[in-house]
Amino acid sequence: MSPSPPPATEGPRLARLRALGVLDTPSERAYDDIAALAQSLCGTPIALVSLVDAERQWFKARIGLPLSETPRDWSFCSNAIQAPGEVLVIEDVRHDPRFEDHPLRREQPDLGFYAGAPIVTRDGLALGTVCVMDVQARHLSGGQVDGLRRLAGLAATLLEQGTQDMDTLRRNEVRLNRTVALLERKTVEQQRFIYMLSHDLREPVNTINNFSALLVDDHQAELPAPAQRYLGFVREGGRRIGRLLDDLVEFAQLDSHPLRIEAVDAAALAQKVTQDLEPVLQRCQGRVEIDTALPVVMADPGLLRVALHNLLSNALKFTRPGVPPVVTVGASRGGAIDQIHVSDNGVGIAKEHQGRIFGLFNRLHTRRRYDGTGLGLPICQRIAELHQGSLTLESSIDVGSRFTLHLPAQADRA
Repeated sequence: MSPSPPPATEGPRLARLRALGVLDTPSERAYDDIAALAQSLCGTPIALVSLVDAERQWFKARIGLPLSETPRDWSFCSNAIQAPGEVLVIEDVRHDPRFEDHPLRREQPDLGFYAGAPIVTRDGLALGTVCVMDVQARHLSGGQVDGLRRLAGLAATLLEQGTQDMDTLRRNEVRLNRTVALLERKTVEQQRFIYMLSHDLREPVNTINNFSALLVDDHQAELPAPAQRYLGFVREGGRRIGRLLDDLVEFAQLDSHPLRIEAVDAAALAQKVTQDLEPVLQRCQGRVEIDTALPVVMADPGLLRVALHNLLSNALKFTRPGVPPVVTVGASRGGAIDQIHVSDNGVGIAKEHQGRIFGLFNRLHTRRRYDGTGLGLPICQRIAELHQGSLTLESSIDVGSRFTLHLPAQADRA
């Protein structure tokens, strides 16, 4: 028998082989194990997982053969794939009349035995073989032939599983690219939104505030009492919108803020924030007590300062009538997490409302009683999340609240 002509399925067979992306790839343990099992099963010095390409046969796994590929014309495997359902066994290559003219007999005159089980896909395409060879003629038992067939089936499963994995990777890559494109669009939209807040909306607000201030400075005495009262409403509304814009811009810019993680002395930072709030402390006759044992934490100093400022401001704002606010800043360590606590003796938050307070613009009190934009706590929570941490709350009505910033410690970040 001369070299086998291509099978009728050669086109689809080669297309499937190329689609697998397995040709010329590094060795893999699973295929090496198949070759080793075939060698042990049949007791031969040579065992291969061979894939038959257009002009060559390439060995995904090989034992006892130094070559990584040989010409297809030299290949008994090209004969084996002609009958996908059968195992080709040549017990004595040198004396088998079927292969008297085969090039492999001329190129490898010492070859005495070959057996190859086709590696067949689920749709019947034979891509190669699991084969064994020997320099001596030999006979395989029915159990050995069946074992070789089963090993070829295992190789086919591995190849097709690899294809499924590649398909999954490609689908995931498409999804990832879509997600990246969506995030890029959202980033552009967010930047436009921030610009609109910072410029387009702030300009008319500044106009309102500036001209209402001019009216107060230059013409307040000329205005009747009702007009002066209405002007006060305008000025307060303008200031409130200005504060809201400041908080909105701050919140919108958080995700685009490049984190600058460094060692931060939490006690020193809390002292600076307390100094910033001195006018508020004087108005409410409150005090802030800072634990001098506050740790050095790993954080972005600018963002941590914003978070502490908002937490302390809230603690000084939501007070009980007739009770001067006392705010304590303490710390603890939970495993690999640094915890900074801000506790107060204020109005507290009912259990049923504690899940709402971290939502944007959520307010539990009327603006007339407690002023604010409803963005302070969402900003604090987002800052904690950007540090791979969290913000939690413990609170009781008419007792007070304790907010805790949970920040990964240095060892946890490494």
